[in-house]
Amino acid sequence: MTTVATVRDSGRLDDTTATDITELWNAAYPTMRTILTASINGLRDRIRVEDWKQSDLPKSAWGSGRDLGAKVARLEGVRRQLGQLDRGTYKGCTRSPGGFHPRYAYWAVRDVLAATSINDRNLADVYVLAAKLSRVSDDWHREAVSRTTA
Repeated sequence: MTTVATVRDSGRLDDTTATDITELWNAAYPTMRTILTASINGLRDRIRVEDWKQSDLPKSAWGSGRDLGAKVARLEGVRRQLGQLDRGTYKGCTRSPGGFHPRYAYWAVRDVLAATSINDRNLADVYVLAAKLSRVSDDWHREAVSRTTA
């Protein structure tokens, strides 16, 4: 469970924004994990039932939408990234300090939404979180652009 201190640790957020993100994150995180776990398990079941093997694909299809192994690996990566963001240990690159980064959180939430289906429930919290993180990312981008053009 993420805390205001974890979110605020990025150094770019005021207390109100950090509190809003924390509350939205904690409301949406269990749903995001559930969606990713269900998607991963569904793909693994499909791989087992269809006796799917990556070696059966032509090399040109590796990493494509037909590559179920690549889909599983991508979703597992998103789930791992969400866990690291939740714990405040996510590193955007190897040199960055671990923490909760709203921009990376936004990217991860977008990846979760891309993995949803029409049958997924309780998505309202995820969409509200995505909107808040999008606003924060947009504000940072505008601020960065204004610094470089000034």
